[in-house]
Amino acid sequence: MFSLLTVCLTLLSRPTLAQEKTSAFFMVGDCASPDWEKLSFEKTKAGSVLTYAYKQHEDGVRLQPVGVKSVNGQRVLLVRMPGVSQPYMIRRDRAGERLVMTSQDGRYRKLFKLGYEGPVNGVGTFCETCANEPADAFRLVDAYFSSVR
Repeated sequence: MFSLLTVCLTLLSRPTLAQEKTSAFFMVGDCASPDWEKLSFEKTKAGSVLTYAYKQHEDGVRLQPVGVKSVNGQRVLLVRMPGVSQPYMIRRDRAGERLVMTSQDGRYRKLFKLGYEGPVNGVGTFCETCANEPADAFRLVDAYFSSVR
């Protein structure tokens, strides 16, 4: 009896292995607003996928990374959208709390805040693989920047 109790207490006291965070998204507005925009970072077995979506194109388009460079001392991810000739740049804001996406010509500039995937006021389901905490989300984004050559 003592050994069974010891085994049970040992199993209960062990920290559970956290699910690896493989997706994060950043938003302008929220899905209820008519002009929302979303950047999604996802790590899959086949590699990393970066998607841009907005109200009129909710399924989103896959962004093609074309490089990483330094602009004013910050790392910037250069991406192309299908059918758009100019590249867009994605970087962290100076405070390191949001992502900034700008067009090369400067006419487009948006701040994307970290999105949350999970229950709100007890309604909804929890996403085990979603990076809802800033440290987890930016770790995923940083890994994405590092994987692009």
